[in-house]
Amino acid sequence: MDKSKRQFIKRAGQSSAMLILYAYGGGRLIASDKSISSLNKKWDGMLAKDPRALFDLPYGLSYKVIISSGDLMNDGLNYGKRPDGMAAFELRDGSIALVVNHETESKDKNLDASKAYDTANGKAYSGGTSTIVLEADGRTLKRSNRSLVGTIDNCAGGATPWNTWISCEETYKQNHGYAFEVDPESKSLNGYKRLTHMGRFKREAVTVDLNDPAGCVYQTEDDYSGLFYKFIPSKKGQLSSPGKLYALKIPGIKNTSNKEGLISVNDSFPVEWVQIKDPSAKSIKTKIQGKNDNASIFNGGEGIIFTNDKDSTTNIFFTCKRGGKAGLGQIWKYSPSKSKISLFYESDNVNNLWEGDNINITPWGDLIICEDNGSNACKLIGCTPNGTLYPLGRVAGNSSSEIAGICFSPDGQNMYLNIQEEGKTIVVSGDWTKIREFRDGLDSNKVHYEI
Repeated sequence: MDKSKRQFIKRAGQSSAMLILYAYGGGRLIASDKSISSLNKKWDGMLAKDPRALFDLPYGLSYKVIISSGDLMNDGLNYGKRPDGMAAFELRDGSIALVVNHETESKDKNLDASKAYDTANGKAYSGGTSTIVLEADGRTLKRSNRSLVGTIDNCAGGATPWNTWISCEETYKQNHGYAFEVDPESKSLNGYKRLTHMGRFKREAVTVDLNDPAGCVYQTEDDYSGLFYKFIPSKKGQLSSPGKLYALKIPGIKNTSNKEGLISVNDSFPVEWVQIKDPSAKSIKTKIQGKNDNASIFNGGEGIIFTNDKDSTTNIFFTCKRGGKAGLGQIWKYSPSKSKISLFYESDNVNNLWEGDNINITPWGDLIICEDNGSNACKLIGCTPNGTLYPLGRVAGNSSSEIAGICFSPDGQNMYLNIQEEGKTIVVSGDWTKIREFRDGLDSNKVHYEI
């Protein structure tokens, strides 16, 4: 777990999340053209229109395409399509590795079937991961290779505190729906572990609770009637070892979608955990097992992240892309020490947050959220601990691509993300102090951060 993920300080009383930064455009996120001289001024919350029509950014920031789908990698294979979840790791030699998921399910004759997790008709499934190694500057491509093949619809996942990547299959297909642990240091297609005991379901993302003595892992399920899971390994830090899988239950609430609007932002509920008896779902789907024991439904569970406040208290944030009365998305916060879950944010307007997906933590301590809504302008959004949203990027042109894989280099100087349908993995850098100055002016409560 990198340093930035330990610096998200939560206040006890949070205001209702609201988008207040788009006033320049009547409540909409607007791109505008300004002269270069504006780069020397304070950032005003606007995004500059990208002349290459790929990704709009705040003034003072710029991007570079690291690699694109179809590019030839060092192992002789092409960089895969639909790059999705991703994390950045510092390697032993000082290089920076990006481990990238590919959310595909086709069969690829060019992949080595003998080293694939699974095949069909002698061809490896094209899902899995690529490892992109950058020079120490975090921007210059050094080498690249496939690091997992033969899996299906590797959507999101999560980094572990011991610097490995957990890649998740978002599928119910037989022999699939597992999590796989990938070592960023490995150059081999055999350098992965299937984490069988963590369960088989339509898994989206995972995060490890750094403060938990047992090393609990929290997991989301991307399904309209999915559950929220907790895995307790028998040996902390060894996720391939046996353990117990549970699903969260909010007594009295069967479905958290909140279609009737009965749950308000900041409402908090005590929780229970029901055990999943057959994590491999040999006869009954994992989510059905949980619901049979009254586990609560979360509509379209997506990105998840561990956060750590100044007294080492954990909060787990996760998105539900289709939750909420308007069906535009929710962010939930689970507090293990209190055994309570609360509704941190619920969108009621597409101009605010529209189906949030991958999330992470910025180096300055805010949540950062990727949209996936099929529009021609999915946004990248920052969210302060008080629930105030502000724009950090937007897919440009007429692309309906989702944004995915948001993460930062260990030193916090580079931001990485995937523009999925365009097949682009990019790095963003520039004057981050302008962003920090802008967001520091948003909180009337003057929250202070330990950076």
